[in-house]
Amino acid sequence: MKLTKVIPVSAALLAFCLAILFAQGCRSKQSHSDSAGGPQIRWSYSPGPSPLSGIALAPNGTIHFAAADGIYALSPEGKLLWKAPLPAGPVFAAPAIAPDGTLYAASKSGSLFALDGSGKLGWQSAGTQHKFFTPPALGNGDAVYVSDDFTDLFAFSPSQSRDVIWKQVTYSAAGSKDDILLGNNSPYGGYAANGDGTWRSSPVIGADDMIYLAHQQYLYRLDLHGDVQWFIQLPIGQLGFPAIGGDGMVYIAGHNPPWLFAIGHDGKQRWVVRSSNRLQGSPVVDNVGVIYFCDSDFVKAVLPDSHRKWYVQAECNSGPALAADGTLYLGMNGREERDAQRKSYLSAFTPDGHLKWKIEIHGLVRDAPAIAPDGTIFFTTDQGYAYALTDAGSPPMDSPWPRFQHDAQNSGRAPFYH
Repeated sequence: MKLTKVIPVSAALLAFCLAILFAQGCRSKQSHSDSAGGPQIRWSYSPGPSPLSGIALAPNGTIHFAAADGIYALSPEGKLLWKAPLPAGPVFAAPAIAPDGTLYAASKSGSLFALDGSGKLGWQSAGTQHKFFTPPALGNGDAVYVSDDFTDLFAFSPSQSRDVIWKQVTYSAAGSKDDILLGNNSPYGGYAANGDGTWRSSPVIGADDMIYLAHQQYLYRLDLHGDVQWFIQLPIGQLGFPAIGGDGMVYIAGHNPPWLFAIGHDGKQRWVVRSSNRLQGSPVVDNVGVIYFCDSDFVKAVLPDSHRKWYVQAECNSGPALAADGTLYLGMNGREERDAQRKSYLSAFTPDGHLKWKIEIHGLVRDAPAIAPDGTIFFTTDQGYAYALTDAGSPPMDSPWPRFQHDAQNSGRAPFYH
């Protein structure tokens, strides 16, 4: 009799314990936030362990990124809609998506191509004998502008030709005498061990229809026909990715040494501030003109007159993205631990510089997070994961430059100009 009584009680106890463990396991899968009421990972998707490009969101909510084996399109629920093969070799940069849903991607082989909303190849440029590692910028109509691994500039228009419409270069692979040359290649750059150029930047377009190109040590202003309006040489080794303020001010960081410059639309330097390290991605600008950036060691907020608003120590690994409520989202590294792999996080900072939360993820964040109109935060990592995460539901900030390449479509284009 005792045996028959003990068995049901033990079974019930075992079931109760398993239920507790299962519930705890479910909670840990739903959120790894360090704070109560923190964010929730809605889903993650991994096509493989290779690094993914940054995210591009289509107007209909479709999520796009490049992987080693193709361009992927996911639904907002994280389901695979289609995968398109790469027609011209590897794509490392995030795609850019036009208002009509056309996706433009730039390949390492020096070719640009366009996919429609179903993933069908609609256009492919002729080869350029250059290498593209950064996102293109979208101009008027179907004009597309892209820079190579020496930050030379190329203009395409699919409706006109497969060939380059115009170019501004320092180096001609074909030895052409007809190329209009920018400033000479700087001694601070050059070639990596694999033969690739070491320069990384993307052209951006102001609301005044002018192209701003960070070319090595020079910032150029060109019209849409490629004619140089002005240029300024800055006292650094390399320039990074530019951002444009609401008054047309261009904010551009350099390294060797690390500085952040403010350049007026007349080509004159307004101010310069020292950063502690090389910037991740580009600066962002909020709707009152405050500039935020991540320089690997700190997240910083600088007022429009260059005075410090706040600095907070944080080893960040991506540029920030601004939500309408002022929250900054960015990738961040954990502390180094002996005999343990270093952790990676997506983190959120309040507008006054306090860490709101951080949530553990697989890998370093690529480019910057992309915020959807419903406030969902999408991002990819260098370990092959795409994520969707929810926080407070705040949409992207309607500001002059709230994210790398301006917006979640990576258009590289400022919306207005005061």
